[in-house]
Formats: sequence, structure tokens, C-alpha cells
Amino acid sequence: MSDSSECDPSDPGTSQAKLRVPASATPLVPRDHLLSTVDDHVSSAPVTVVTGPAGCGKTTLLAEWARRREDRIAWLTLDEHDNRPERLRAAVRDALGLSSSIPLAEPGFSSAVIAAFDQASMCLVLDNVHEIHDPDALASIDLLLRQPPDRLRLVLLGRFPPQLHLARLQLEGRLREIPPDLFAFTRAETSALLAAHDVRLSGDDVDLLLRRTEGWIGGLRFAVMSLGSSGARPDDLLMFEGLDQVVSRYLGEEVLGRHPQRVRDLLVATSVCDAVSADLAGELTRHPSPGLVLDALDRTNSFVSRLDAAPEWYRCHPVLRAHLTAELRRSRPGDETSLHHTAAHWYHRNDQPSVALPHALRAGDDQLTADIVEHSVLPEVLREGSAGLLAVFSSVPDHVLARPQVGVVAALVAMEAGDLAAADRVLAGLGGELLVLRQDRVRVLHAAALLRRGRFDAHVSEALRVMARTASGRGGADAEVTALLNRGVAALLSGDLAGARDDLVRAAAIARAERFDHAVLDCQVHLAALTSACGDLQAAALQASEALSFAEERGWQSHFVCALAYALLGVQAYLGLDDDRAAEFSGRAVHAMGDRPDPATGLAVSTLDAAVSFPTAGDPRAVVGRVRALWQDVAERQVIPPVIAHIASAVQRIALRSGDEQWATLMADQIESMFGPCGEEAVLRAVVHTHHSRVSQARKIVGPLLSGDLPAVAAPTVVDGWLLEAALVDRTGDQRRAHEAVTRALAAAQPVGALRPFLNAGKPIRDLLARGAGRFGKLESFATTTMTALPAASTAVVDVLTGRERDLLLELPSMRTTEEIADSLFVSVNTVKTHLRGIYRKLGVNQRRDAVLAARRLGLI
Repeated sequence: MSDSSECDPSDPGTSQAKLRVPASATPLVPRDHLLSTVDDHVSSAPVTVVTGPAGCGKTTLLAEWARRREDRIAWLTLDEHDNRPERLRAAVRDALGLSSSIPLAEPGFSSAVIAAFDQASMCLVLDNVHEIHDPDALASIDLLLRQPPDRLRLVLLGRFPPQLHLARLQLEGRLREIPPDLFAFTRAETSALLAAHDVRLSGDDVDLLLRRTEGWIGGLRFAVMSLGSSGARPDDLLMFEGLDQVVSRYLGEEVLGRHPQRVRDLLVATSVCDAVSADLAGELTRHPSPGLVLDALDRTNSFVSRLDAAPEWYRCHPVLRAHLTAELRRSRPGDETSLHHTAAHWYHRNDQPSVALPHALRAGDDQLTADIVEHSVLPEVLREGSAGLLAVFSSVPDHVLARPQVGVVAALVAMEAGDLAAADRVLAGLGGELLVLRQDRVRVLHAAALLRRGRFDAHVSEALRVMARTASGRGGADAEVTALLNRGVAALLSGDLAGARDDLVRAAAIARAERFDHAVLDCQVHLAALTSACGDLQAAALQASEALSFAEERGWQSHFVCALAYALLGVQAYLGLDDDRAAEFSGRAVHAMGDRPDPATGLAVSTLDAAVSFPTAGDPRAVVGRVRALWQDVAERQVIPPVIAHIASAVQRIALRSGDEQWATLMADQIESMFGPCGEEAVLRAVVHTHHSRVSQARKIVGPLLSGDLPAVAAPTVVDGWLLEAALVDRTGDQRRAHEAVTRALAAAQPVGALRPFLNAGKPIRDLLARGAGRFGKLESFATTTMTALPAASTAVVDVLTGRERDLLLELPSMRTTEEIADSLFVSVNTVKTHLRGIYRKLGVNQRRDAVLAARRLGLI
């Protein structure tokens, strides 16, 4: 090898500017992880390909890497003129520092390069390699790639790889790639760039900036320049409206300027759409081969990329799309409306109403808007839910919403999305004349909308009467599923379990046949709630699990409708003393519930959350206060019974434990207003009597439940009743009847795996289980499992401390005598002694010192 200055005088050699590593300022954001990736790739394979769009920072990164390397780096910046094969070979020769005497024709040139690097080491970076397209010039690069010298590493750097034979190298493991997505800035890097320029943004604004630039470094640098000089927010930047002159010039020169006019016209026309397929692009542009154009734009990293989820669809980078849209309005102002109109018709024909509708609105076509809503929106809601549709409806003109066939669908969409105010506005605009209209579809959907509206207030009786006067089975499959589903849920709320089952099963069958998957999920969840209401919580939990698996397959696991399914699973785990799973399902239910104004499901979720979170809550009284407020809010309304009925007893106990005796007493009235006379009401009243040591009244109230004369909504309520009976008769010394009552409790608990009632019943029940060991017959194994699951010193008995006992408990840590405490509480010494005996018994201790220790351990003082 020799210095390139020894070239033949007839060969002017390569410009030194092309052979220098590009100079650039020290990057403001270190990207050591990418530099390490380059190191790893270059050391592990003879060829490394680095590609990315204009302005992504690839040349800056490789230049920094080259300057950091201690071994020999040869750099060659290529341009259009290097498509002359001899010129390209001469440039490679000069970059590698080879003798000017080597032949510039093939195969001699490649052979000479290979021979020269048998001993010496070198890495050759070919920058702007995408500029090479001449077949003979590409052939020379291919020869080097196919049989590279052992000590020569090649880095191909460009916007896209040229037409070289790279697939074989990749298959043989001799090629490494750094793809475009690796160059996108992360959130941390974006924050670092802003800090380096002393630009201060809120976290939400950083997220917005990153979302709109998609981490494109060029876009971020343009944004930082504007933010730093103007003090604006990302929302205010003209580049996101396509109006920034500097950004527009850059895109015009570096991105669009490389393409012929017909390609640029296609990009401008398709910019009215978020994404386009070849068919849609052809409709918008009349281009003869739009698919080939879109594919080429994607392959050449021209700010157009395929969608991962739908590879036949393409989308523009947001910054480029803003520029194209602005260009459309500048150069073809009359075309925008017609393009939206064309897109709306295309999406409508292809059954994509959520995309068709915004285009129809932008086209200002009222009739097309009405047609899309009437015929396509409801099926999409039943298939996919209402995500994204509510925002679109906010742009529909009032005079279009006033059309009955549009308004009923808009109201249903708003309610499915949880926007009660929007639904009420639309329903009010429709007036009360719909039921006399001849159009069956409108009548059915109006009745369904009233039913759905009733669920928000938990008042569905009147809506059910309206539905009963409405012809069903007419108006299309989507209308029938909507009507049956809403009528089924309303029947469940009103206690008509047989009617609920008929409607929900029919709705699910039609929904499956029509592939209305979102409606199928809704039916599955409410059928699980129905099964629970019928007393089989384990079967209900299995149905809820199947519904959630169905939801997860479609990415809907956080949707509101899943909140009730999570609550059902949480109740099963809670009753089985699986506190970790109960807390997990409760948390998921709360997350899925969000702030939806649905009192029935909301009460169920909040009740479970209160029961699960109370033991570890930093402020237990706040937990009780929140759930009490919800219970009072839905007083005398119709609610989904299973979750509430299953854990009403537990919630009453935490109310007593927190000292809220008033609510603990009122809960029985609230349960009666929800479900009518039932076993749950009886148990709640009996617990209050027991709390005040009124044993005979407690047993009298719970008697009809135990005899079977008073039905219970939830099976564990019967367990609560028998355990209460066992504890009460045990106090009288009747061990035989106490053992019988515990046995009956075990028999009721075993089929549903209800262990929680035994824990809530406290130490007396555990003692009865221990005394009865070996005498439970077929229930012996379950009795052992139950007793093993209970702590030796159950803490649940503290739930029934009376208010006076609590007041006295607070006095016990003091040094005052019994007489002094009696005097301060304005009661007799005998009364204090009576309360002390109650405290000792409930805490399982025998003396004052131990009572103080136990109370502190339980967080009571």
C-alpha cells in the first residue's frame, strides 16, 4: 500500500472532502448504547448495513463511532457521480490508501483489494450508499461483499440498501443490520435533548412532542429550535401544521425532491387519510400502480411505512403528512373536499364506518353521514366497541343528529362510551314521538336506548315497559342484538333471572353468528353475573374467566364491561381466603371501571374493593366512607345482586370495626330495598342484635333463613346464618346444637368454597371446629381444610366490639383504676366490669395488660 498522493498524474484522484469523516458538533445526547451496537456488529461480521431516513442521525452516529475507534477507519462519502464504475473503484482505492497502479477494471480491482488486506486491518464505511444504482458499479461492491478479505470490514451506510445481494450474506450469518427504528429517540433521550437546549416542558408536552415526531431526530431538533426561540408549547408549533418554512424546505429538498412529480402528487392526495392501502390510494389518485409506489416509498425509508398490524396498509410520518396536507390546501384547494368524499365512500363500502364518518363530515355530506350512521355504525360498535366513535359524533351537526335513525344510534354510542350527558342531549333532541313512527328499526333502537339509559340510574322498570310495547326481531340483526342484550341486563337488574337468561342467551347466539364480538363479550359477562345470582359462584367464576380470555384475545381486557367479570373472580377469591388474587382482581376491576357512571357495576366493584383493601388501608374510615356513600346513592335502585350479596356481611363487619354502627344498622334496610326480603337482610339484622348482645332476637331473625323459608341471594349467606347460630347457641352451653349448626355451615360452604365466613365468625367458630374434629363425617376433610386456613388467634371477632366497649378499650392503656374509668365515663363500676369481660372474651385474653397488647396488634388503639 502507498499514500494516495502517489497516484498516476493522469488520475486526478478522489476529492479529500469525500475521504474525510464528516465533521459534526459533539452530540448533545449521548447514544453509547448505539455506539456499542455498531462495535458489536462490526466485530462480529464482515458486513454491517446501517439504514434510516433523512435526518435520523445515522451519519452523525457513525462519524462519532469512527472518531472514537483507535484502529484504522476508511471513510468514503458517495454521490450520484460515483455511479461511473471506474470513478467508484478509484474512490474506494483512494479511501483504502491503495496504490494508484492497481487496475480499475474488474475482476482485477476486487482481487487487488482482497490481496492488499490479507495482512492489514481496515474498516471501510461507504456513506450515502443509496446513491449507487448503476449495475456495474453495484457489481464491484457486490464482489467485495461476496468474498471480503478477512481483515477488511465493510459498513454500508445510507437511507436504504442499494440493489446488492445481501440476502445470502444474511443467511450465512455474515451480515449485521442497524435498522431505522433504532435511531428513534426514546423519551429519556428527548428529555435530555430538551434539557441540553434549556427548554422546559411538562411531562405531557414531552409525550406529545415525542408522539408527533415519533422520535425522528430531525423533527425533534427543528422543534427544539422553535421552542427555544419562541417559548411556545409543542401544540403551537407550525411544523405540526405543515406551515414551518424551514421544515417544509427540508422535506421538499431531502425527501420529496428525490421523487418524480407523479409520486409527489400521490402523496399529497393520500394525505387526507391517516393510512392508505393500494386500492384506496388508486381510488384517490387514479394512479395506475399505487401499490408499487407505496412499497418503494416504504423500502427506501421515504417517511412512508407499512403498518405492522396490516402490512397492506401504509402511513406517512406525522410531520411529512402535515406538510403534504398543507401543500394540498395551497396548491389544490378545491380538491380536499372531493378527496374526503371519495375516502368516505370507499371506507363506507368497505365496512369501516369509524373511518368513513370523519371523512363524510369533512366533506360536508349530510346524507352520506346519515347513511353511514344508520347502516354501519351500530354493527361496528357491536363488533369492536365504541372506542373513537364518540369523539366523531361530537362533530355531527345537530340537524343530522335530529334525524331519528341517526339520533338513536348516536345515543347508544354515547352510553356505550359512558358519556351520559351526550346521550341525554341527543335523546332530548329526538323528543317523545319516536314510538309512533312506522320504522321498526328506529322504534326498537329507541326502546333499547331507553333501557341502556335506565342502567345509568339503576331504574329500568319503565324502560322495560316501553320495550314490551315494541316489536322485537325487526330492524336487522344489529338492532335485535342491541335490544335483547339491553333487555337481558335490565331483567337481571330487576330480578327476572329467567327472562334475563332467555334474552342474553339469544343475544349471544345471534352475536356469534354475526361476529359481533364486543356484544358476545357483554353477553358472556352478564351471563356469568346471572349464574352467580342463581347461587353458583364457582360456575360464575369459570364463565367470567372464559369471558376475560375472550377479551384478552382481542385486547379488551381493560374495557369497562370486564369490570364485572373481574369483580366476580375477586369475590370467589375473597370468599376462598385467597387475599392476593382477590386484591389483584379487585384492582383490575377498579381500573376497568374507571369513572364510568354505572351505579350497578360501580357498587359491586367498590364493595369488593372496600372489603379487600380495608385490612391494609392507611385510613380505614375513608374506605368505609367511600363505599357507604355509594350504597346510599343507589338506595332503592336496581343493582346487579351477586357481588353485593356475597360480601355484604363482610362490609357490615368492617363498618362495625371502624365504629360506624349507624351504617351497619342501616345496611339491612338498604339490602331489603335492593333485593326485597332475603337471607342477606336477615343476617345483617341478626349481626346488629348480636353486636348488642340481644341473642334471642338475633336467633329469631335468622331462623327463617335456616329453615329455608327465607331465600338467600348468595349461597355464602346461608353459611353466615348457620355460623351465627352456632356461635349464639354455644354461648348458652348447648354444644350439641352448636356442633350441628357448624356442620350445616360446612355443608353449605363446601360446594362454593366459602372459607371467609368462618374467618369472619372468629375464634368461637374455630374452637367449635377444633372440638368437633373427627365428628363431621363426609365433611371432615373440608372441616380440616377450613380450620387450617384460619389463624389460631382469629382477629375477626373484633368486628363486634360495641361502641361502649371501644370507648373503654381506649382507656385501658392508662394507669387509672376501674373506679376512675367508671367515673370518667359516667357509668357504674359494674358496667365497666361487664364491658371488660366482653372485651376480654372478644379479644381472646384474660387480663387488662393482654387486652392492651392485643388491641395494639390489631390497630384498635
